Amino acid sequence: MHTLKTAFKPIMTGLLLLPVIATAHSSHNPVDDIAKYDQTVTKRQAEFEQSQQTVEKIRNLQDQISALESKMHTLRNLMASDYPHIKEKMSKYKFDYIESVDDTLEQLKKLLKQTDTLLDQ
Repeated sequence: MHTLKTAFKPIMTGLLLLPVIATAHSSHNPVDDIAKYDQTVTKRQAEFEQSQQTVEKIRNLQDQISALESKMHTLRNLMASDYPHIKEKMSKYKFDYIESVDDTLEQLKKLLKQTDTLLDQ
């Protein structure tokens, strides 16, 4: 029984550390995500002028806003992870950048809702 416990100890330790190791070596790159969002917006802006139907144009605008919102979230999270002092309100300007980004996202959501309301009339 003692040998069994000794054999399982390294295995259990490995299983407990697996999520930490997997996270540390994640291939996810937020900069690639930001580039993808930029490409989406650029493509949709080019398509906007070609759209004939109002419904198509509305959908196009919604896609652009969604991509911009995702980009802002990614930028916010990237700043927070790269610059913890921003999160801790220790900016030399006494300005909370993360809060400002969050406010901008809320304003963007409100703008989209208002646009939808206007277009539904």
